[in-house]
Amino acid sequence: MEKFIYKLTTLSSLIVSPRASKAFYLELEGFSLQDIRDGNQQRNNGQTLLEKEKLKVIYPFYQYGEYTKYAPKSAVYYLPGSSIKGALLQGESAPGGFMADDIPVPNDGIVLRNIHKAQYLNEQGNGACFGPFFENVGVEMIKDEVELTGEFYIKDRGSAEALIQMANESTKVKLNQMLTYLRELRTRNYVADDLNTGLDKAGHRLSDLLNDKNILLLGGYKGLLHSMQIKDPQQELAGAVFLDPKTTLPHGLAKIEVLSV
Repeated sequence: MEKFIYKLTTLSSLIVSPRASKAFYLELEGFSLQDIRDGNQQRNNGQTLLEKEKLKVIYPFYQYGEYTKYAPKSAVYYLPGSSIKGALLQGESAPGGFMADDIPVPNDGIVLRNIHKAQYLNEQGNGACFGPFFENVGVEMIKDEVELTGEFYIKDRGSAEALIQMANESTKVKLNQMLTYLRELRTRNYVADDLNTGLDKAGHRLSDLLNDKNILLLGGYKGLLHSMQIKDPQQELAGAVFLDPKTTLPHGLAKIEVLSV
């Protein structure tokens, strides 16, 4: 196998948390609100990125080592190679094999925010809205517009380019699934203006991405329609709509570019 260096650029925030991760609880470990960085109190698209004063629990991004308290300034963050492998292989195997190394993530590329979700979408009245999923829970994530450099191993460059193209095609199928769902939601004429605006912006942004190449979906909180290819979206048209309030895009969208051998 040959080694290839690639650049990964996040288009929206990327959430990857280890399942066995120890969450940090305010009542047990304690954490300083001074550690909450990167202008998380600012508002984007009408939404506060983090309800800082309500924070009770923090779920960390992948970190090397053990930490007895929340310490984002000294933590050593990384994006697991398995996340890249899963996004590229899509559950398939690569002829000749495939391996991906972990990717170091700089501390200033990590932010702490609430998860935002379009909620109560089956309600036609005032209930439907777009806002924090759990206001007292903060989740560390890689913010958008972060460039990371990684390495993977595959048979040859042709195989690498074919793998990226296949993953891009699969991603666009999922983008179209979500677009179909968003358009159906907009026919419901929700009362909440911020919800309607968010759905419209998400639709426009996703439509634009359909013209791009080398787009991947990775990480969590993408929603069902971005997690798998559904044979008949019209028959199975349902699913959570998690959106990054800063970019108005689903979580986990990134662009990959092979740089060299």
